[in-house]
Amino acid sequence: MLKYKATTLAIISHSLVNSFAYAENQVIIDLKDIERVTVTGKRSPLFDIRDVNAAALGIKDPLTLPISIQSFSEQLISDQRLRTLSEVLANDASVQNTAIGSVFDFVSLRGYQLDWTNGLRRDGLALAPYQDVALENIARVDVLKGPSGLISGFNNPGGTINYVTKRPTLEKFVDVSAELRSRDGKYLHIDLGGQFTNNATLGYRFNAALEDTGDFTDGDDLERQFLSAAIDWQANDDLIVRLDIDYQDKSIVSQPLIGLAQDPDNINEQVLPPYIDTSEVLLGQPWAQYQTETLNIGARVDYWLNSNWQWVNQVSLSSNDRFTIFPDIYAVNLDGDVLSSGIHVTPDESYKTLSGHSLLNGDFTLLNMQHELVVGGSFRDYQSDDGRWFELNNPIGNIFTPTYTDKPDFPPLGDTTHTETVESSLFITDIIHLTESIFSTLGLRYLHYQKDIYAPNSPVISENHKYYTPTLGLNYNFTNNGTWYASFSKGVGEGGVAVIGSGAHNEGDSLGPQKSEQIETGIKYRLANATFTAALFEIEKMLEYHNKQSNYFVQDGIQRHRGLELNINGELSENISLVTSATLLDAELVNLTGETDINGNRPPNVPKKQANIYLDYAVPFVEKLNVNAGIYYVGEREQNVQNTLSLPSYTRLDAGIKYELSQYKTTLRFKVENITDKEYWLSAGAKGVDWGVTPGRGRTLIGSISLSF
Repeated sequence: MLKYKATTLAIISHSLVNSFAYAENQVIIDLKDIERVTVTGKRSPLFDIRDVNAAALGIKDPLTLPISIQSFSEQLISDQRLRTLSEVLANDASVQNTAIGSVFDFVSLRGYQLDWTNGLRRDGLALAPYQDVALENIARVDVLKGPSGLISGFNNPGGTINYVTKRPTLEKFVDVSAELRSRDGKYLHIDLGGQFTNNATLGYRFNAALEDTGDFTDGDDLERQFLSAAIDWQANDDLIVRLDIDYQDKSIVSQPLIGLAQDPDNINEQVLPPYIDTSEVLLGQPWAQYQTETLNIGARVDYWLNSNWQWVNQVSLSSNDRFTIFPDIYAVNLDGDVLSSGIHVTPDESYKTLSGHSLLNGDFTLLNMQHELVVGGSFRDYQSDDGRWFELNNPIGNIFTPTYTDKPDFPPLGDTTHTETVESSLFITDIIHLTESIFSTLGLRYLHYQKDIYAPNSPVISENHKYYTPTLGLNYNFTNNGTWYASFSKGVGEGGVAVIGSGAHNEGDSLGPQKSEQIETGIKYRLANATFTAALFEIEKMLEYHNKQSNYFVQDGIQRHRGLELNINGELSENISLVTSATLLDAELVNLTGETDINGNRPPNVPKKQANIYLDYAVPFVEKLNVNAGIYYVGEREQNVQNTLSLPSYTRLDAGIKYELSQYKTTLRFKVENITDKEYWLSAGAKGVDWGVTPGRGRTLIGSISLSF
């Protein structure tokens, strides 16, 4: 651990000190209109996003793409005082929180769990898994929904999440934010940008953050340091080079799922455990911290062959070294007494992803039809060293009055299991304008997937697969600002792992790749500064679950989701901005041949109904005063694949206020999360971890001050 810390801190800190500068305002640099950002002194619409990096589909206005896309801006992240991915995606009703305890975010898209090895992306390229990506250097979070074989290659069917990093600015600026929150939370963030030269050819952007909550004896305690740097260089009129790096060192208390209780009226049935707000109480041990050290490095070179054709080359190295401790509470009684528990330790794990792509995109006319062509290739080399684990006692006693102990001696460790996954692919996409208002999207990716597992004292286990993942789409622009679309896509993704600690006969074994396909149709309409979208979809993938009859984790049957999504994102008027969405999801398990009695059941953690609305109102009679409110509803969900227990629905209410002191270039914010201190169950786990539930966080107060120079 911490092997990058000294050098990275020194390099970036030196750059921060030498680049500290002051300015009147912040303006985005326009480098040959690469993402069609206009250089003006007026900020873009508050929440609405116009251009999205869809990789093999190109950098497009989402209105033109035959898939569903939602984006969440830096302004929204700042105003809501968000710190993690799950907090950002609470603004999208098609995203479900499937947290396993508290140590890192885990979400599902359209009811399907995110692929951590390839579903999280930074500027279009894969991140190393099991990290909470810091948001300080993120300009936008894009959610591209549905099987994304064409867009991102080997991936799960729910979709892909892409973090778009902040870029250098034309004018120099410095923003400093400080924050206090409940449970002794303290936070400091510095964001600065500008140019090194006077001719706007070499720009910089730096971010640094410190976060500290408690002393690791309470339920929400953590310690985090973050640094990032980005450089953009316009070498000449046709060549642009972008470089960036970020580093994070984070330690957080590890909280368990809370195991189920026995029904006092029926010893053969289980019920939900007594509720406890684990943000207030630690149910692990103070020494049992989840520690991660992450480093992400990226480079991109854009070269314009002529006015119509652009050649993009991009490479990224992402690493995550972690020390993993998962406390487990397998069962409790209704008085909170812990009946079965443990602490699962997997020390000194390492995950690295090297990825890149090269693509050529441009337009031409053939047979009196305009074509927008993207053609290229990509690779991803993912390596992991893990698999060593041991179990310790967790003598917590009672969840309301937990007992803590000193750190025990760890047993000697054996060798790790080394896994190397290499994915290479070729892709081509052609958007053909059949008429002025009708165009088709034809895309195909060829995938070669090779996986080798080197376990100690075991023969090498190898997989070698080849796949074709097509996407077909049709758009009809019924107005200049509105389009109807329909699409069909196929995907293939990483299979799951039989959960260690589950007691399954094959725990720790990797399951094979899983195929998926989707049909979708929808409408997108843009009115002034707001976008309205509606989508109907059906997704099918192979089902993975713990077969309790055979006691094996298996792939068997089909998990089928049919859904309706509605979204509004943007400014409705000069004073009102909102992000709102609603999802109806009919999810079903079908065609099982193993545990056949669960045919027709709903998959766990997938609500039938989910909705949210976040409204920001600029008070007209008090200049620079904004008030906001958020309502987040999650419907009833099944706790397990056998559908023997359900989690009740809940509604969480948030509210906040923002006041700008223009003469001092200062912004004050105050927010209350979970105003009513609602007790609710956030998640029933994921990836086959189905022995417990995760409670939601109680009322949280957040106050911040931001200064611009």
